[in-house]
Amino acid sequence: FFVYRHLGLAGCNFTFQGVKKMKKALLLFFPLMIFISCGDKEDEEVSTFVGTWNLTFTGEYENADCTGDIDSSGWALAQAFGFEVSITFDEDGTVEVSFSAMGNTETETGTWSESSNGSLIMDDIADEGESISLSVDGNTFSVTAPSDAYCEDEDGEELPEYTDQSSCENAGNDWYEASCTLSVYTKQ
Repeated sequence: FFVYRHLGLAGCNFTFQGVKKMKKALLLFFPLMIFISCGDKEDEEVSTFVGTWNLTFTGEYENADCTGDIDSSGWALAQAFGFEVSITFDEDGTVEVSFSAMGNTETETGTWSESSNGSLIMDDIADEGESISLSVDGNTFSVTAPSDAYCEDEDGEELPEYTDQSSCENAGNDWYEASCTLSVYTKQ
């Protein structure tokens, strides 16, 4: 019925001549449908980010502007305590990030998309306004993430009202200098 309706043949009285024309139209239409069908599948390319990625390295740059040597001593300590991070990007645009250490796991979910230039955009995961650049190389991608200096209380809450080290520490809080971290993830 679909073929007849879309070729304008519905409701016609078919004669032998009409059947020949219909067969000819079908013979032309069928390969076209295969071409269109195959063409659609080729256009639906799956992003290289789809899948599960595990953190395999992290370190802090010597300078807050993401230059200099990378210190990975914190990574060695984190591994000793069983620290693991995995990120799963699904084709439907959802992302799940799992953090595990010493038998405890915390999971965050959000959405992701890939921009036309191939960079990754994650919503509901990264801090608002956080600048993250990604670089994909085969089955690994790296994240270079600069962080501004900030003040934190004893419960780990960021205190934006303290904008310099002395006022933060004079109030009994902890000051963290601006930094830049490199993290490398490997696809599983």
